[in-house]
Order: sequence, then C-alpha cells, then structure tokens
Amino acid sequence: MFRGLESEIVRYAELPPREGEYGKFSFRNREVNELVQRLGFRLYSHQVRALEKLYAGKNVVVATPTASGKSEIFRLAIFDGILSDPEGRYLLIYPTRALINNQWEKFQRENELFREISGRLVKARILTGDVGWTERRALLREKPHVIFTTPDMLHHNILPRWRDYGWLLRNLRLIVVDELHVYRGVFGTNVAYVFRRLFLRLARLSARPQILALSATLRNPKEFAERFFGLEFEEITEGGNPFPRRHIILFEPRRLTGEQLLRVIVERLTERGIKTLVFFDSRKGTERVMRLLLASPAFDVTTTYKGTLPKPIRWEIERAFREGRLLALLTTNALELGIDIGDLDAVVNYGIPPDGLFSLIQRFGRAGRDPKREAINAIVLRRNGLDYYYREHFEELVEGIEKGLVEHTPVNLDNERIAEKHLHYALNELGVLDLEGLPGAWRKAAEKLAARGLAILRRNPLTGMEELRLRVPPTSYSSIRSAGEDSYIIVLDEPWVRAALKGREGGELLRFLNWLKIKGLVVEEADKLEFYRSLLPGMVYPSRGHLYMVLDEVRVGRFHFIFAKPIEAKDLETSVSKVESIEILDVAGEKKHGRVKVYWGKLRVRHEYTGYAVRGKDTPTHVERLTKLREEGVLKGDVVAIAGWGDWDVFARVTFHEPYVYEFETEGLWLVFPEDVREVPEEEFRHFFGMAAEKDSELALFLFNRLDRRKLFPTLLGATTHYIRRAIQETLREAGLDDPELAFAIKKMVDSRDGVGSALHAIEHNLIKIAPAFTHIDSRELGGYSYDNFLGLGPTVFIYDANEGGTGIIRTLFERIGELMERSYEHLRSCECPDGCPICVLSPRCGTFNEFLDKWAAIKVWERVL
Repeated sequence: MFRGLESEIVRYAELPPREGEYGKFSFRNREVNELVQRLGFRLYSHQVRALEKLYAGKNVVVATPTASGKSEIFRLAIFDGILSDPEGRYLLIYPTRALINNQWEKFQRENELFREISGRLVKARILTGDVGWTERRALLREKPHVIFTTPDMLHHNILPRWRDYGWLLRNLRLIVVDELHVYRGVFGTNVAYVFRRLFLRLARLSARPQILALSATLRNPKEFAERFFGLEFEEITEGGNPFPRRHIILFEPRRLTGEQLLRVIVERLTERGIKTLVFFDSRKGTERVMRLLLASPAFDVTTTYKGTLPKPIRWEIERAFREGRLLALLTTNALELGIDIGDLDAVVNYGIPPDGLFSLIQRFGRAGRDPKREAINAIVLRRNGLDYYYREHFEELVEGIEKGLVEHTPVNLDNERIAEKHLHYALNELGVLDLEGLPGAWRKAAEKLAARGLAILRRNPLTGMEELRLRVPPTSYSSIRSAGEDSYIIVLDEPWVRAALKGREGGELLRFLNWLKIKGLVVEEADKLEFYRSLLPGMVYPSRGHLYMVLDEVRVGRFHFIFAKPIEAKDLETSVSKVESIEILDVAGEKKHGRVKVYWGKLRVRHEYTGYAVRGKDTPTHVERLTKLREEGVLKGDVVAIAGWGDWDVFARVTFHEPYVYEFETEGLWLVFPEDVREVPEEEFRHFFGMAAEKDSELALFLFNRLDRRKLFPTLLGATTHYIRRAIQETLREAGLDDPELAFAIKKMVDSRDGVGSALHAIEHNLIKIAPAFTHIDSRELGGYSYDNFLGLGPTVFIYDANEGGTGIIRTLFERIGELMERSYEHLRSCECPDGCPICVLSPRCGTFNEFLDKWAAIKVWERVL
C-alpha cells in the first residue's frame, strides 16, 4: 500500500486483535428485552456491569474505549425507566451541538423501534442555542421525557429560568454527561460549578437523580468524577468490546514536505477504497492539502470537514461519508468526538495534537469499529518538539494507544475568579445560601461578594447558621468556555452598527447581537487573550479564507465590539510583540531536583503589548493602510518599513505610543538555577573563539564587537538573527572566506554576548513544548518567561498557566518536574539541528519573535545542574 514510501516510515508497531466479552441483563420490562433482540446485538460485559450498578441506585462513570457502546447503556435504561415511571424525566448533556444532533438521530432510530414494540414513543427534544424562542416555548408546553442539551444551556437557560423547567427538575431521574474527559481547563472548572448550582437547585426541589458519566480516556475515572461532581461514584473501566488488528505507523517527511506526504497517503488509501480521516490542528492545514489534491483522482472522493461549516453542509458530508460517496475527510478536532460517520478503517494525524495523547487516542479510536477489518493509525511527523518526543519514545506512544488510557487533568475548584462568579449566579437562582457544606473556594468568594456589596453575609437568627443573601443580581451570565467576564465580538465595519450600539444594554443588547449574527455581520467571537494577540488596531485577522484589518473597539458593558474590514491580500500576516513581567504572590510548595530549586504558587503576570511585526509580499500595501489609520487617529503608533529582512520580501514594524496592558493572576512554577550557570556564556565564547581562531581570529573578533543583538533587536525584531547570519557571511565572502564552519563559530560567539538569559529562554520554550507528554493539556494553555536574575533569586525560568486563576495543571507539572527536566535535557541533546529549530526551541507564540535563544548554552546549563 505504501510502496515507495519506505524511506518515510521511521516507526511501526502492530497491535493484536481482541475478542469481545459479553453478558446478559434482564430489564424490568419485557418490551426493552425484546428491543435488545430486535436491535440485533449482544450486550458487552461492561454495558451489563454499568446497568447493574445503575439499577442498584449508584452514580456510575464508564471509561471504556471509543466505540464500545457506552451510549447504549443510557438509551436502554431510559426506555425501561419510562415504561416503569412515565413521569420520570432525563437530561442528556453533551459538550457540543454537533454531537447532540448526531446522538439525537441515533436515539430517534431506536425510539421508532421502541414504539413498534411498546406502542409508546418517548418524547425527546433538543435544547441548544440554535433553538429559537418559538421552539423553546413549544418544548416547555410539551414537557418531553428526554432533553438533549449542553452545559452552556444548563448555565444560561435552565438554571436562571428554573421555574419554567420545574416539571423537568422535580422529576429528574437520570443525568447523563457524555465525553466527560473534555471538561478540562477553564471550561471544566466552569462546568463543575454549573453542576454544583444544579445540585443546589435539585436539593431545594427534593429531587435526587442519578448520574451516568461517560468517558473514553481517563486513567482514574472515579477520582475525576467524584471531584468534578462532588458526589460518590462507581467506576467501570474494563471494556468488553472487540478490537481489530491495528497497524501504528510513524511517517517522517524526508523527500516530501509533510503536506505533500499527506497527499500521497490519502491517494494510496482512497484508491483502495479505504475510508480515512485525516486530522489537522488548524483549518488552514485542511485547505492546503485539499488544494494539493486538485489534480488527483482522490479529489472527487475527498473533502474538508470543519466545525465552522453551516450545519446542512456538515450533515451532507457526514451522510456522503457514511454511504461511501466520500472516502476521505480532512478535518480539525470537529470529528474528534463521537459523531457517527459510519465505519472507517484509517485515521491519519498530522503531528501529535497539542494536548498530547489525550486527543490522539480519541482520534485513533474512530478507526476499526468493525472487529473483522484491520485498522490503520498513522502519524505524519511535523517539525515540532512534541512530535519528536514520541518519535524518540515510540514505545510510550504505542502503550498509550493500546491501553487507551491517559492521566486526567485535575479539576481545579480553587479558581477564585470562577468560584465567585458562580456563587453570584447561584445566589441569583436561589436567593439565599447556607455557607455550611459549600466548597472552600465558595466560602472565600462569599466574603468577596459581600465586600463588593453584591451580597449580604450574616448569621441567621433562627438557625444560627451563616448565610449569604443576594443583594445585587448579576447583569448577565458570562461564557463558561473562558475564565473572564468580557466577550470580544469581531464585527464588519458598518457606520449604522456603531450608531445602533449606543444606549443598548442587557437583553436588548443580546438580541441585537444575535440579529447581527443572523445577518452575517459577526466575523467571529474571541476571548481576551486573542484580543491582545491578534485584534489590536491595524493587525490582520484571518477567518474562513478571508483577511480582515482590525480598526477600533467599541465597548458596551462587558461586550467589546471589534470593528474590522475585509482586505485583499495573498501573502500578509501580523504578529504581536510584548514585554512580560512576573510577580510572585504566594509560594505553595518547593522541592529540589539536581542543583535546581523548584517552587510553585500564585503569580501575577503582566503583558505589555508594545506593537507588532508585519510580514509578507503584500506588506507595502498594508503599510499604506496603516499610515492612513495613523493619520485618522485610529492607530496610535509609529509605522516603519524595513525592506529585505528575513525570509520575507518586506518586513514592517508598528510600535504603539502607549502599550496595551493585560494583567492577571494565575498559578505557576519557577526553576531557580545556581549562580554558576552564568559562566556558560563565557564557556561558549571560549569554545567557539577557539574554533574561529584556527582560521581568522582577527576577523572573528571584529564581527563579535560589531554585532550586538540587543542593539539590533529594537529595529529588526524577528529578523535580527537573520541579519547577524547574513552580515557574517557577507563579511567572510568579502575577505575571500566562504566557510560555513567559521560563520557558525562567529555567530555562536555573538550569541554568547546575550548572557545566560538566552539559554534559559531556550529551556523555557523546550519545557513548554514537551509538557503535554506529562499533563495531556494543550501546550497553548501554558506561558513562560525567563530572567537571568529575578529580583535577587538568581537565574530563573517561569512556567505558568495561561488561564486566569489557574486550572490545576501547574500542580501536576510540579509533581513531575524532575522527570520533565531530565526529558528536556535529553530532548535538546538528541535534536539534530545545529542551532535550534521548531522541534526543540523555536515557538510560534514567542513574544520576542524567537530571538535571544541559545540551544548550545541551554544544553550546557542542564549539564551543570542535573
């Protein structure tokens, strides 16, 4: 199949097939037993064990592999429950609307068969943000048995309007929470508090439903579920479903680029009729490979699938794939969860996902649902540190895929910002709360709400209990998918929209915003961090194949309307520059590994966004736009064009007159290195001057004294290193010395001028790159900064949680920091590049454009301290 690609295959493993284990369960009603027979399947052993625990009145978490039939557990239990108790109601909660639509279709197919057998049709309805007010009113009148919804709707609609949903909440028998493993980070913390609000309301209504939580990839599901929900759980972890033989293949692009190699792989698989999913981390990646297939026979049976596509188009693609009219889908994580697209035989991932094995196991689980057909799980490596970590530790990768279990990310209930927000919402819904028994973070939040005048903290004269009463209700409910209150909406620049925003607030503003979305005037929504990174005046913002130039911002309450206009450009991008500072607020723990002292605790992080770089062939035209914005007073800063730097035809720099400042508190860890690491730059200079002196010591010293990165950087930004390399090469050529080794030695002499900070900066980048192998979180949720001397502590590297308040991931990193440090040293040493590359130290998110990075010195620092 992959003949001619043998040189690209660097690792291979085969996982043997597994037979299924089955069991029997007798439902209370004969109609459901008949339904199982008519559906034509036998119950797996894990389905039987889960049903037994559910029928014994327990809360159950089922963590078995993808495609193991977990959803069948609750479907059968619901049909049986409604026959025994027609007043019972059921709440099914999914993390995405696409998953809801898919699961609702499956439920309805079984529901029709159930009606044939029992003469009863279970009333089931969908409640998501897509459902209009007319349909919602119809739902409230109908009072269906089953509601499919999201945690967002539970937060925004059901809990604030609990009186409208009293018929549901009072009679609730079972809450099903699917894809439990996705509730991580800020989203997970928010949803954990949404459930605590739900349980408080249910207690007031004397309702005690059971919970069935379903997950594919958790090593300690009982521990995770009990912390997430605050209730006791029984766990089911051994799946009884069969597996086919699986082939795990690691491709490393050598003769072809990664995207060209993906094109060939798709062609080979589709010409053999093998249904394939190809996963990318970006929408742009799917489109680039699709364009490479334009002249290929595979083009007619391949398409892209993204969450941003309109629903009808997504549904048609899913149907075409199920029916075999399409054989390959190039997709983002939109198909990572359990959307039914039928059986498929191959999953190819372009690189390791940013959160490591966590998503990879989910994706690979999509292939091989038919145990009679062998499955292909392939990875095409990118020039990325995490990818090459698993190339070097292939056995660890195979073990993770085979077991299908990874460590969970801890649920952080100590995020004070999120806790305070949800306590305010709970007060709004309940009026008064006894503080006894509330989570610790809520007790702290109660004092803050009282101090802010939003609530009254007092002791009840009758009960003697401390209680909290609502004083001022929240103006609105914020998103549960971010920690902050504010929302950032990118809107097409129309003068009448600006005028219409004036004077609107509350519900009227929300209705106007929804109307703008319907009319197609909203480009996208963003969070606060994206605003500072990508949405400052004059920056270029890509969305759905188009480019927009950011203009200005209009704030209405917690809503920030970012006005932008479309521009014509083929090769144009902007990247922000920032200065960072960190303040240690509290130390929660400390340890030592080797000669490095490691601490973790609470930090205050301050980002000053000072400007941005403009790159690409269309830069001259954009400089004209920026100049006009500056003249109009929209862009308050200086615009400087610099021709011919870097790998771009034109490079320009924008410097704001006053920086944009973003400050937040979070959790972080910091590594304090011994003072003698400051000797590394001198060691570096001696080593490379020794190499250079053998050829031309005088010229080497001349260039060393002439080239100073710190003086060049304010003008050249990310083109500084390129300028230094080119200046060295041109000077050597003029002297008749076209010598790459001498040029490299002089460049490293120049690097040594930057001090130990460049070594620590490289270590910081590398630690963040490989951290997902230990925490299974997206490396984009981490930030870092390095100091050659931090406030008297000495040479210090900080790694922090990029989410306000923190999400618990830092504690996990701190617990495994010794292993992480050793792996970093090993990873830097084994990377074959001479001077740093995207695999080891270069980062697309670096605030200093990957300047002041020294891989050689980083290795020497690790050698001294480990």
